[in-house]
Amino acid sequence: MAMLYRQRLILALAELAEGELEEEAAQQLLMLLCDRVRSEQREAPYEFVPGGRRWRSFVLEHDLQTLRLRRYLTPPPRVALLAPVAGGSYLSQLRQEDRRLLSQVWEEGRGLMAERSGGLQLLRWHRQPSALPSLEGGRGEAEESACLFTLGYEGLSLDAYLTLLLSHQVRLLVDVRRHPFSRKFGFARKRLAQALYEVGIAYLHLPALGVPSELRKELESEDAYRALFARYVTDLLPQAKESIEQLAALIAEKRRVALTCFEADPGHCHRAVLAAYLRRHGHITVPIVHVTSTTVSVEVQEPG
Repeated sequence: MAMLYRQRLILALAELAEGELEEEAAQQLLMLLCDRVRSEQREAPYEFVPGGRRWRSFVLEHDLQTLRLRRYLTPPPRVALLAPVAGGSYLSQLRQEDRRLLSQVWEEGRGLMAERSGGLQLLRWHRQPSALPSLEGGRGEAEESACLFTLGYEGLSLDAYLTLLLSHQVRLLVDVRRHPFSRKFGFARKRLAQALYEVGIAYLHLPALGVPSELRKELESEDAYRALFARYVTDLLPQAKESIEQLAALIAEKRRVALTCFEADPGHCHRAVLAAYLRRHGHITVPIVHVTSTTVSVEVQEPG
């Protein structure tokens, strides 16, 4: 199995540390590295999710576990190479700009580790405001206003996906996939539900609101999507009355609920059709907002 580039970053950091690095320190150093990468207007290898009194990356934790299972790293609590790389170094396998930043971050961290008085006090730095999700007034006006969001996970890491949900103060995620399986890390039902629980968001799967896989084949044109969504509204949703009533009651109770499926574009996903159906048939009166990673979320207006 090919190694991911971001996993080579972990191994290069372990190589620099020469066995001196504990896992908590490694995660903080990689968090700092990611902020430095973003400051250079580049895509960072990891996203970090605010949770309680600390930041964490579910993807980074998974990568560490994978590297240990594949016997590249020693067991916790240290992040150390199990054996030196044959015929070179992991650091030499990185892009030049990443070698530079990783070396800088390690030198800064090594000086702080020499004076450490505890793991959480290892790095005394603050993330730039631009790196934080927009959680201002997290328990204030935004959370009091009811809203139905929709979000697809296509093109998102689990951490980026969770950050979007947190930044919109979502309280409940409703999975409207018929079969909530995914080969992408973090998006199969059990793992997604656990990650959501750990950041304080409830999870519910309503399979009756999904689209059968046999109906999603050969969607190669806008006409094919329109035909599928017309059938979804006329044939499938009337048979899902119980799930629709359950969803409407949860929106009224939880106030900030998100519908999720795979597709990034809500125009190519039944979740947007479902949201419009709920409002058009009087099940909800709350605003509908389609959340994406690249655009400002805008309330969807029903045609008059």
